[in-house]
Amino acid sequence: MEKMEKDNHVHATREKGGLLTMPFIFANEICEKLAVVGFNANMVSYLTSQIHMPLTQAANTVTNFGGTASLTPLLGAFIADAYAGRFWTITIASIIYTVGMISLTVSAVLPQLRPPPCDHNQVCQEADGGQLAILYISRSLTRSSRLWRNPTLRGGIWGGPV
Repeated sequence: MEKMEKDNHVHATREKGGLLTMPFIFANEICEKLAVVGFNANMVSYLTSQIHMPLTQAANTVTNFGGTASLTPLLGAFIADAYAGRFWTITIASIIYTVGMISLTVSAVLPQLRPPPCDHNQVCQEADGGQLAILYISRSLTRSSRLWRNPTLRGGIWGGPV
């Protein structure tokens, strides 16, 4: 009986985080990096060939999302520290990121969510406002939630319990 109480006491005082959570964090980071690198490498090409944006507008769009989303770690860190905690911030940001990636994939697959294909002999029809709105919302979800999660994850590795 005493041994059981002693084991329960040791288990109750065990610190969270550390080496036990690192495989989850590494796997999460690897999957996220592969998705982002693959996505960003092809985004300008997708915007010019499928959405029929001019090259300068496509390059500006990709750059503007990257620059604007760079401010979101401050918001994510504030929410994690002041209200939600690191675990819930990471969880919610991961869910938002997944929703953004799914909606972006759906917008690329469904023909109604992108302009019709065009021949090389005609002027291509650019995406309408609704198609661009879905693309921009999806892109905003993936960029902002990824950057909310990253400072929170890194604080969770070295900054103590999650």
